[in-house]
Amino acid sequence: MITPSIGTTELYKQLSVLLKTDTPVFLHGSPGIGKSYIVNDIAQQEGLEIMDVRLSQLDAVDLRGIPTIKENQTVWMPPVFLPTDAQSEGILFLDELNSAPLSVQAAIYQLILDRKIGEYSLPKGWRIICAGNKINDKGIVFKLPSPLSNRMVHLVLEAKFDDFKLWAMKHGVHHFIIGFLAFRPDLLSSEIPSYTETNPAFCSPRAWNMLSHILKNVTDMHSIHPIIYGTIGYAAGVEFIAFINVYKTLPDVDAILAGETLVIPSEPSALYALCAALIERYNDLTQAEHLLAYSKHLPTEFAVMLIKDLIIKDEAIATLESFDMWMERHGDYII
Repeated sequence: MITPSIGTTELYKQLSVLLKTDTPVFLHGSPGIGKSYIVNDIAQQEGLEIMDVRLSQLDAVDLRGIPTIKENQTVWMPPVFLPTDAQSEGILFLDELNSAPLSVQAAIYQLILDRKIGEYSLPKGWRIICAGNKINDKGIVFKLPSPLSNRMVHLVLEAKFDDFKLWAMKHGVHHFIIGFLAFRPDLLSSEIPSYTETNPAFCSPRAWNMLSHILKNVTDMHSIHPIIYGTIGYAAGVEFIAFINVYKTLPDVDAILAGETLVIPSEPSALYALCAALIERYNDLTQAEHLLAYSKHLPTEFAVMLIKDLIIKDEAIATLESFDMWMERHGDYII
């Protein structure tokens, strides 16, 4: 039986519930999908401290602590990465749990169930979140022992383009990437290459974000084809480069924003590219008026996509009278 997966937006909601109820959780997800980022982000949103512990790099003794003698008895000194302030509140993030040696996993049993390990007790205000890659992701992953697995809620995170697009627009991801993935959302996350393939690169939200940073720092896209292949894989790289070339065929973006042209591309790939470019270049409500007028000439799917993305970038367009008129026409398509 396949466990249902959830996207980023839904994961935030579920984690909020589990944090409030002090329920340990294990996040399953492919490499580069954003597990660590989400845990750190929700800690910031909730005003919580965070301790990020990479269990695959530890031995069991690192968790229990080094033994020492006190009053003729052996005691264990807890590691510095475990919180000790009884008044503090935070998230103890145990990452790469299913990549850790079995001895480390065994040491985690008591910490997750009883909030203790040896003589150490986790402060009352701290919550436990664990994470790891899926077994079929071709990484170093061990099946969790059933006693440990049964101590946690399990959530499977999947890369979903709608979630990534919201994050990408807010964080300034390059519009080439947003436009391309709107056209090919299935390439947000791709299958991990086998060990026999020469190029181990594959698509993931992390890889696309890395490529975005590279694109923002070069002017000649044709000079970095090997870097593109080495970031998202050869097959996806070929498609992405072809999509970049589509931008050469687009009507004048600045002229559209200025309300000076109503030229509409005919190819879907060009329409996706154009919508991404318009949103990336958008600056003020005067341009919003022009985009609302321009969208009336677009196919409905692209008109709705353009204005929905515009709302994300600038909520003030909802105050425009022309937006009310647009909603009368397309409101049924806004989810």
